[in-house]
Formats: sequence, structure tokens, C-alpha cells
Amino acid sequence: MFETFNQVIEMRKGGGKPHSGPASEPIKRLLIANAKTARPGQFLLMEGDDDSSVFCLLRGWLSLSKSLPDGETQIMDFALQGDIIEPTGTAGSGSAINIEALTDVSFALIPVSVWEDAKREWRDLDRICKSTRMAALARAAGRILRLGQGKATMRVAHALLELNFRLQAIGQSKDGKYHIPMNQRILGEFTGLSSVHVCRTLSRLATAGLVRVREQMEIEILDIGQLAEMAGVDLPTLQCECFAETEHLLPTYPYPAYA
Repeated sequence: MFETFNQVIEMRKGGGKPHSGPASEPIKRLLIANAKTARPGQFLLMEGDDDSSVFCLLRGWLSLSKSLPDGETQIMDFALQGDIIEPTGTAGSGSAINIEALTDVSFALIPVSVWEDAKREWRDLDRICKSTRMAALARAAGRILRLGQGKATMRVAHALLELNFRLQAIGQSKDGKYHIPMNQRILGEFTGLSSVHVCRTLSRLATAGLVRVREQMEIEILDIGQLAEMAGVDLPTLQCECFAETEHLLPTYPYPAYA
């Protein structure tokens, strides 16, 4: 059975029935007409590229990053199922970020001009986009604070909690158990730490009985209260900040999948 873009957004908002009706059909056709796929490690866009398009992620994980001239990389965020990415910076500046597939991904790549027309025709789409941007900004603010002021344990604890809530919202985490498709180097690029430092920090959290980490980065949060205290967060607040809540849903359609 195919998962659908609107079902992901529905899970984020905590339930309800899928939205359908005449207004959803143009968006459904738009997503289908612009659907694409990519493999792990493939860059969909590089910083500075002149590509005025919007990405609607239908399946999989993307990393959104920036790089220094010497190649040092900071992952700004991860995009998960249901996320809408608008990478273009100021007028004429090209993409503000690198977009890389961490897994097999399916996405719709829609020209900005076409997307803006769609938002004018279907008013709920604009509301969804604004909600997505607000959620991304709230998540970034929490991470930047810890990158600037927090120690390694705080950064990693915050990242594990954030990913847990985001994956829980799309049905990919249950009872604090989830998988992240990355190695310690990539997690380090997200938390501003070396892979060695990430390894030591995860070991420290495991020794303290807060998490369990199995091979292939299978994560289990054992004491979410203590992990939240170590991360310096209020759990209900973090959960609200981790994903967009919308009143309306994008239309149903099966995304392209690999055999």
C-alpha cells in the first residue's frame, strides 16, 4: 500500500480524515506531474545553484546543509516525509543550501512560479507552507542556541529528542524507538561535533541509562525525562516546535517508489 503526502501531514497534526474535494485535485495533479526520485548520496541541489524550485518530499530523508570553502559541512536540518523545502535565497542569489539524499527519496520538484500560482488558487496550500516554515525556524532556533552555548551532551540529547518527535509525528518512531539513516559523521555535522566526539557522547548517554544505540543507528530512548533535562528543554514545547500543525491537508496520491 502506498503512503501519501497528505497522510504524513495528517499524522503530524494528530489525526482527522484525509482532505479531499474539487480544490485538492489541481494540487494532486501538480505533484504527480512533477514527481522524481533520487538515490542515497545524490545531491539534488548545490548551494548557489540557480534553480528556482520548491521540493515536496514524499518519501525518505534529505539533509539540508551549508559548506565552507575547505569542505567543512554543517547540516542545518533534515527534511522528512511531508516537508516542503523552498531553498532559493534572496533574488538572484541561487540556492541558499545544499540538498542531499540520505536514503532513496521520492519528491515533487515544482517551479516557484507554478507553486505561487497554486497557492493563489488553493488558499490552504499557503497556510501549509507558512506552518512548515515556522516549524523549521523554531527547530533551528533551538539548535543554534545549543551549538553556540551547549556542550556535547546537550547537543546530542537535543538532536535525539527532536528526531524522535519528528519521526513520531509521521509514524516512524514508537515508544522512543526509531532508526536514523546516518552514521556518526553525519550526526556530527548536525550537532557540530566530530564523529569521535559523537561516539563518546552516545556512549556516555548509554552508560547513564538514558538511551540505547544499536548497530545501524537504531535508537531507543530509555529515560525521556532525564534526556530532556540534559538537553535543557521542556518536552511539550519541543514537541510543538518539531513539526508543523495544519488544519488542511495536501491531496492523496501514490508517490513513485523503487522496485
